[in-house]
Amino acid sequence: MAPNVALVYGSFFMGDSERDIKTIRDTFSQCEGLEVAEPVQGTDFDFDSLRDCKVLIVCTSSQYGFPPKNFEKFAHHLLTAATEHPGCLSHLQHAVFGNGDDTYFKTYMNMPRYMDMLLEKAGSKRLYARGENGEPCAPLDTATCRCADWAPAMWKAAEASVKEGSSFKAVPFDALWLKKKSEHHHKVTQWDMKKLAKKMVGKTPATPAMFSKL
Repeated sequence: MAPNVALVYGSFFMGDSERDIKTIRDTFSQCEGLEVAEPVQGTDFDFDSLRDCKVLIVCTSSQYGFPPKNFEKFAHHLLTAATEHPGCLSHLQHAVFGNGDDTYFKTYMNMPRYMDMLLEKAGSKRLYARGENGEPCAPLDTATCRCADWAPAMWKAAEASVKEGSSFKAVPFDALWLKKKSEHHHKVTQWDMKKLAKKMVGKTPATPAMFSKL
């Protein structure tokens, strides 16, 4: 079976999200109908490959609410998908795990939250409550979520959701806060393409072929 689960990450020099995406990969055990690809940073990820995927797992950090350099290309394509081609990822199910620096209070956990939101706008279904490192996670009954605990539970949910197929109902965006609120905030700073382009270095990434067929 060809890989049908994509793992994409964006990480800064401390490597928190690069570490966590490896944990997510390593905790995968045999799941019927699922084959997991190796983790790929956002700049190297082939967005067109999502056409053949069932599940997408994203792990990212943020700074001032914007993506790491090695995740900008993926963020650019996802924003395009959500704003210009809503529904184009309706065949997908997804989960997001995030890291945040609480010294940037106003934009704390913004990238994982915004990517989770954009995936939903693009049509993908959330298969498990978003994991936010050190934050509450209702399904795990914890006030301090850790990737090592979140990942195995997420994989169980992924297997169940894929078996349900089109009848699967997406998990709500705020599912992680059902038992306890964040000690920081629940906000999402929604930047647009113009603001993202100012942050990006180099040329605008080529448009994925999948968009031209929509």
